[in-house]
Amino acid sequence: MNTQGSTPLHEQVRSLLMHEIETEHFTEGERLPAEPELCERFGVSRITIRRAVADLERLGFVRRQQGRGTFVSTRHQIMGTMSVSGFADKVVGKGVKESRIMRSEIIPADDKRAALLEVEVGDPIFRLIRVFALDGVPLSIDDSRYSLTRYPGFDTHITAGTSTYRVLREQYGVEFSEIDRQISVGFTNTLTAGWLERPLRDPLLLVRKVALGTQGEVVHTSKVKIVPSRVSLNVVARADA
Repeated sequence: MNTQGSTPLHEQVRSLLMHEIETEHFTEGERLPAEPELCERFGVSRITIRRAVADLERLGFVRRQQGRGTFVSTRHQIMGTMSVSGFADKVVGKGVKESRIMRSEIIPADDKRAALLEVEVGDPIFRLIRVFALDGVPLSIDDSRYSLTRYPGFDTHITAGTSTYRVLREQYGVEFSEIDRQISVGFTNTLTAGWLERPLRDPLLLVRKVALGTQGEVVHTSKVKIVPSRVSLNVVARADA
């Protein structure tokens, strides 16, 4: 266990056990190892193990039976659904939704980003990275970029729970006309594995997005990294009028 990191030990244990349940290292109905065995395995106290298991029970991954032990519940992988057919990508689920800002910075546009956002090289770009979660379990990372030349002061309106699309509409009069998405597969790296509480090199769904306004201007670009065992994608196709 990483005793020097900022993530509490019980959350680290919870994430590792959750991953093992999701990947069927522990199968449905199987009894988890007893507390002393888990303590020895992870090198933590019984209090830490009990908190981690209590979290798993609250999330529906395990069930505790008095006098018998803790057992893996019926498969509980998908926690939320993300629709990728509208303008905004929103995770819908029964749990408590939250978002955390992991990085917020203003950077000059390099050649690649200037071309994507259709701005001049060196123009100020606002980069916003947020992790979205349900009941404290991370589901996705949204890494977005906005032109501060096109939307001056945009960064000052943003907090963890802010709807960026609402700010664009209400503060800058943006009307969206088109969203271009590309869906592919990627893997966690050292940074994103920690943010998503997943193992290193764990598979992810990647949704690259370019949002356009009614004048054809690029409103923003984003890359959404999704834990596929926790979120299902919902794509709706409609016949042309």
